[in-house]
Amino acid sequence: MLVDSMGPRTRARYFAFVALYQFSTTFDPIEELLRTQWGSDDGKNADTPMRTFATQLATLALKQLDTIDRLIQQYARKRALHRIAKVDLSLLRLGSAELLYISDVPIAVTINEMVEFAKHFGADESPRFVNAILDAIEGHRDEVADSERVASQWTLPNA
Repeated sequence: MLVDSMGPRTRARYFAFVALYQFSTTFDPIEELLRTQWGSDDGKNADTPMRTFATQLATLALKQLDTIDRLIQQYARKRALHRIAKVDLSLLRLGSAELLYISDVPIAVTINEMVEFAKHFGADESPRFVNAILDAIEGHRDEVADSERVASQWTLPNA
């Protein structure tokens, strides 16, 4: 999966995914991890809407990390969080944040994007695992107060 061939929102999700993956291994501040990406070959051409959306997603995932991890653990009953592959866990955290806390992104879009990333970056069983967990977590959208949901910080129409 080449970053340059991704659509703008997919690229933003990719940057957020990479930052969350790096966070899971380094625990460095998410803003620092994103800044490093903007200076990389993949990120140097990221425009402001991509950077804004990626930052929103990664920051939201960490802000809601306790709730998100509790839900992941609830549905990944046979695996403790520390036993879930970091790629899968990062995708689950990102997808959960978008599903639960971003009000204007269709559910199917979020799940499909995370499954596609799992196909490219995860193990053979990752796509099914990510799909099943996110599908179950999506059922908790109604439990999130409207005051906790935000619109995506995306400024390009239909991009």
